[in-house]
Amino acid sequence: MALDRSVQALGAAALLATVLSSCGDSSGGAHPGGGGGPYGSAYLAEDPQEPGDPVAGRDTLLNGAYMTCGIPFKIVGNPLVAPFLQTSSGDAAKPVAGRNAHNRRLPNSLNAFTAPNGAEVVNSNCLTCHGGVFDGQFIVGLGNPATDWTFHLDMPSTDLPPSPLDLLGLDAAEQENLDRMFHAARALSATWMRTVGNNPAEITAVVLMAHHDRETLAWSDELLTPLEPRDANGQPMSLDQARVTSDPPPWWRAHKKHALFYNGMARGDHRGTMALATSVCVDDVPQARRVDGMFKDIQAFINTIQAPHYPRAIDHDLAGEGRAIFEQSCSTCHGTYANDPDDDAHDTYPNLLFPLDVIGTDPVVANAGVIHAPELVSWYNSSFYGSITRMTPDDPFPGYMAPPLDGIWATAPYFHNGSVPTVELVLNSTARPKYWKRVDYDTTHYDEEALGWPWVSVPYSQAEAPDSEKKYIYDTTYWSQSNGGHTFGDRLTPDQRRAVIEYLKTL
Repeated sequence: MALDRSVQALGAAALLATVLSSCGDSSGGAHPGGGGGPYGSAYLAEDPQEPGDPVAGRDTLLNGAYMTCGIPFKIVGNPLVAPFLQTSSGDAAKPVAGRNAHNRRLPNSLNAFTAPNGAEVVNSNCLTCHGGVFDGQFIVGLGNPATDWTFHLDMPSTDLPPSPLDLLGLDAAEQENLDRMFHAARALSATWMRTVGNNPAEITAVVLMAHHDRETLAWSDELLTPLEPRDANGQPMSLDQARVTSDPPPWWRAHKKHALFYNGMARGDHRGTMALATSVCVDDVPQARRVDGMFKDIQAFINTIQAPHYPRAIDHDLAGEGRAIFEQSCSTCHGTYANDPDDDAHDTYPNLLFPLDVIGTDPVVANAGVIHAPELVSWYNSSFYGSITRMTPDDPFPGYMAPPLDGIWATAPYFHNGSVPTVELVLNSTARPKYWKRVDYDTTHYDEEALGWPWVSVPYSQAEAPDSEKKYIYDTTYWSQSNGGHTFGDRLTPDQRRAVIEYLKTL
């Protein structure tokens, strides 16, 4: 179990867009100090993307060595260890087509590969965060809202002694990999989340940057960039207080968006942030370039992914009514959609960034690189990764992008921080719960009327909850976890909301 937790902690992937879904009034005008678009929004222009081979990219994603190091395969493959890997990875679905012989025997979220020094190893892959299960079916590119990142790794402060390593039968190359994983796991031991389903991608990227030299990418066990987060007033916060809550968005939005992340700050070629997310063992620029070459192809594959089709019944008459309401009230921000859900060529997506006081959702992610930790933006932009993808969290202002809504029905919970359990509550801010938890984690147990996982409100905060229940409770009073904002749907009647929800099933 400890080995599996180390693998999970080391494999967080980024590629995070936003889930600030649904309806607004299309009549909004310019916003003082905004970008001149509706509601003061700003259009984010498209940048050229390096071409790649999507077929090769899919194979690399499912089998490749982009994580560069890992736990020796002879340990992970031990029959005493394997059951823990299968159970606690939250990924018991059938293997994805295209997994090679080694990987077909592992959860989809793990890759077995040959490290640069010749050792056969296993590490998490991008599907740890960007592969999820809906109705019992594993979907490549769907965020995983059921993974448990709430555990605290209790890592020893000293290196692994050589004698146990010798007893494991590891050769020098395998021992080198295990040692590198141990050092990285010790640095990442603070990347735990408060609630099951919350994702540590942001804090993982922060820790990786802080332990790498920005010019050479050399690893240091000691922090090279101090982690000194600040609140909205510029006052110091502890790392526990400054825990950023995020919800992985679906990959099928990436090909429509001109800028990635919830706040649209990733400009230029998008692959740079992907490579950073896997830089656990990348400790020099030549190695970073090799990994970047892999991500040209992986990015090309990601850009071919389309949303799955809604697998259950749809009331098409009601959906038609909802389409008319959506196109009048929501399309200015979220775009329009062809009748054929596979016909993205005839969709329109405006690529608009909205000011914080317009959208009103939790501001922490939008302000992270502007107020809370601007030094990390400076680190990134002056590093190898910044030469590929530049970070601009305040151009022209801090805000959030309204996302495309393809496959929105599969992506609960909602908002960029996963604070709202259903689309129905996205469209009715007055009914959102202060404290809530999922009824269960059965992916066939789905609320077709509200579009989301069944949930219940609880009468106490996470801190007040019994220990056995704490990690399942989403507490909207914590920093970065507010469920306020996006009140546009409050203008709709219950019947109009119901019609819009039915229409969203067709996307």
